[in-house]
Amino acid sequence: MVKQRFHCTEELKKEYVGLVVSGYRTEHVARQYGMSPSALGRWVRQYWDEVQADLAKKKEQAEQLAKETMDLQKKYDQAVKLLGEKDLEIAILKDLLKKTNPTLMRDLK
Repeated sequence: MVKQRFHCTEELKKEYVGLVVSGYRTEHVARQYGMSPSALGRWVRQYWDEVQADLAKKKEQAEQLAKETMDLQKKYDQAVKLLGEKDLEIAILKDLLKKTNPTLMRDLK
């Protein structure tokens, strides 16, 4: 029985190489996707530097996104705290107004 050649796009090859670069064994990835380990080994040698640079760039972008998310979360927490303080201040002022001038409160409702 003759084996068929494994055809795939360059983008897909880089994806498989990315799995190897990120720590998976070449034989495991090759077996999982139905290709020969030697073909995947050639692709790894061919695309290693390029894929490694892409992964580093993606990691850097993810770290930047995480930092921005943390900053936004801090701003959100500050806004919620400020809103709670303002609500409390309004409640205190309404209570004070009730005590000092009850007729004015009926007019405001």
